[in-house]
Amino acid sequence: MKLFTAGLTLISATVLAQPSLTADLALVGGRIYTLDPEKPWVEAIAARGEDIVAVGSTVEIRRLVGPNTKVIDLRGAFALPGFNDGHVHIDQTGALLVGANLLDVHEPAAFRERIEAAAKRLPKGSWITRGDWGAYENWAAGSAGTSRSGALAAGPFTPDRSLIDAATPDHPVFVNRFDRSMYLANTRALELAGITPDTRAPIGGEIARDANGRLTGVIRGAAAQLIRAVIPPTSPEERLVQVRAVLKEARESGVTTMQDLTTGSQLRVYQELRRGGELTARINIRPQLWEAPHLLPLGLTRGFGDDWLRLVGYKAWVDGIMGSSGALFFEPYNHDRANKGYLRHIMFPEGAEGVGLTMKEDQRYTDFPPGNMEKLLETAIETGVPPNVHAIGDKGVRILLDIYEKLLRKHGLVDRDHRWRMIHAQVVHPNDVARFGALKLVAEVNPYHVSDDMRWMDERIGAERSKGAYAFRKLKDAGAVLVFGSDSPGTNAARYFLNPKYGLFAAVTRQTLKGEPKEGWFPDQRLTIEEAIEAATKNPAWASFEESRKGTLAVGKLADISVWDQNLMEIGKTAPSRLLDARVLFTVAGGRVVYEMAGR
Repeated sequence: MKLFTAGLTLISATVLAQPSLTADLALVGGRIYTLDPEKPWVEAIAARGEDIVAVGSTVEIRRLVGPNTKVIDLRGAFALPGFNDGHVHIDQTGALLVGANLLDVHEPAAFRERIEAAAKRLPKGSWITRGDWGAYENWAAGSAGTSRSGALAAGPFTPDRSLIDAATPDHPVFVNRFDRSMYLANTRALELAGITPDTRAPIGGEIARDANGRLTGVIRGAAAQLIRAVIPPTSPEERLVQVRAVLKEARESGVTTMQDLTTGSQLRVYQELRRGGELTARINIRPQLWEAPHLLPLGLTRGFGDDWLRLVGYKAWVDGIMGSSGALFFEPYNHDRANKGYLRHIMFPEGAEGVGLTMKEDQRYTDFPPGNMEKLLETAIETGVPPNVHAIGDKGVRILLDIYEKLLRKHGLVDRDHRWRMIHAQVVHPNDVARFGALKLVAEVNPYHVSDDMRWMDERIGAERSKGAYAFRKLKDAGAVLVFGSDSPGTNAARYFLNPKYGLFAAVTRQTLKGEPKEGWFPDQRLTIEEAIEAATKNPAWASFEESRKGTLAVGKLADISVWDQNLMEIGKTAPSRLLDARVLFTVAGGRVVYEMAGR
């Protein structure tokens, strides 16, 4: 390693000695945290093309400045590698940014304003869908779990189409409450679906009417399918608008790589933006695991792609989510004693669907016949593309650990560099924590879940089980490699932000955005700011087998850099609440300044 570093130093010195080899970009006068153990702190960086060609003092880097070099004096600002978000739903984030975000809405004026704003952003004729109103109606945003007494005493907020018809003459609207207990259609959507006051709802559904028989626009249950059937697929033009909105939010947040759950329709949009030079963040591609058998014959193996678009994993799911009480647990939910969560269909063994639901706490899922998940993972192993599988409840986590262990041992991969991931690892049984290190797993976790989800955790699974929830310290100490992801845009019950400052804050404080509880929620699971930054920059690059190109700021690496107005390392130690006030000054992707804060 020292010989290699010495070689890089020699190369840098050679570049400095040849005026013709000037830099395209020079950042000087900063406080730059490189995450490179050989040179963790520097003042300046020079880039030529997409790559870093020198790091060092301001004096050294200024020797690379030529007449065409763009020089940015950081004036003491803090810089670090561009953030690498390990878990983004780009399509859903774009749909939320461009469409109607109603998660925190549960009163008429705000409901109308949000729908009207979405109508102004979207092309005429496009549908406004989802919304997820009422997610914070029972628990106020920023609450650590105190229910809003009487908030739902008169029933949940129930809108009427009269609220939005005037604002949406050119847009069909079909939005839903966060729990899918009701939907609201505007007049245009009802017309397209052929629903009139005389339309009878299908069994298990309701088309609501007021006392005079007028359609209110509220739809429930099976009747929702009458409108879903006429909603067209998202057009390529809409997808372009949505992805551009996500790229804008990413660069304004210092994010230079997003690891995405990717469909073919989305990939085509990414390729078009790449051809047009519009990509301002790199996108790691993660198709669904069921697509592995189709991609294997095409020869798409690990690392396929380039620095901007690369295949890095296959995504799959074991269970549901906490927001809808669908995460799979050994014991019932405290608030719903008939419910333990559920398995996703991909898990079921042939001819024995649901058999895993009867698994006892001390039993292994592998005691049952091999299921669909195992067979698909066998295909993924042939490609070398690591599985990235969602597991949330303690039973869901146990099931995935069992399957991973079985296949890793079967194929002799336990002691090899496999980098298999468990996504979320949200509630881990005490008996399973050590298995993460023993199997050399990556734990792709979402720290901001702590800040938002704690509002319902005690009610749903109680304090004892919550000791294993978002247990970042336990997982890291057990040997898991932590990778942070935002999980943007969130779930049907929560909004998760793309900006990494929220994840850093949650990881080091374990508080809500309002600072509750003061001592932190299970504070023994906090991480240091150094560990949190590593999990948001260096580790995601490693988990994607891209550590030779990104994750640290060193000669030969990509010039992906995030510059902030506050020293995240310093305030993360001394005043972590100030992380929420930190702002991005510059974002550099591939040596190109893709964002600069106005008025700096």
